[in-house]
Amino acid sequence: MGLETAYRVAKEDMAQLNPAVAASMSGASFDKGRFTIPFFNRRFSISFPGLEAAELGCDAPPPKVLEILLMHYLVNADGTPPAGTWITYRQLPGANLFEQRFANLVTRPMLQRFGHDAEGLRRAAAAIGGQPMHRSGDVAFRFMALPRIPVGCVLYVGDEEMASSISILFDANAPQYLPTEDLTIVTSFLNSALAAQERASGDREVK
Repeated sequence: MGLETAYRVAKEDMAQLNPAVAASMSGASFDKGRFTIPFFNRRFSISFPGLEAAELGCDAPPPKVLEILLMHYLVNADGTPPAGTWITYRQLPGANLFEQRFANLVTRPMLQRFGHDAEGLRRAAAAIGGQPMHRSGDVAFRFMALPRIPVGCVLYVGDEEMASSISILFDANAPQYLPTEDLTIVTSFLNSALAAQERASGDREVK
């Protein structure tokens, strides 16, 4: 399905929502004809029934792929609480169909940037609201991607005998809210947010 078709279908599905129920099920808020949805360290709004999206505190319109993602989240939300159990990407439904895209958008660029920079990842993760996780690995952080979707990121720094690796973890109930293709996009935004913080930190050091 192309982007424009996906956007049209998402808006058609959104139009059928009871906004109060959707807010309750998703953990978003709904007030004065507008949903407000936290997404990592940012906040977005979607008007209802107008379905106009905006990022709070930002004049630039959100990318259409993110608008679709947020609408899918509101439409699919069924109120299931997080399971508190982590699963890997490969354990998501139909992950084999999107695994290469996930590597290209998420794990490969993360490794290129942070594979040998545990402290850099630690700083960037904390800057976007990540919380340390008690797991094996050199750096492990938990993020609230969306109100009902926590995401984990664990870095294992390599050495002369073993390459560095990054594991992205999902709550076992994440598929109750978004399909695997959308969860791939969620974590691509995590990668972008971490990269932006790392670049900003580098700029500050240069100055």
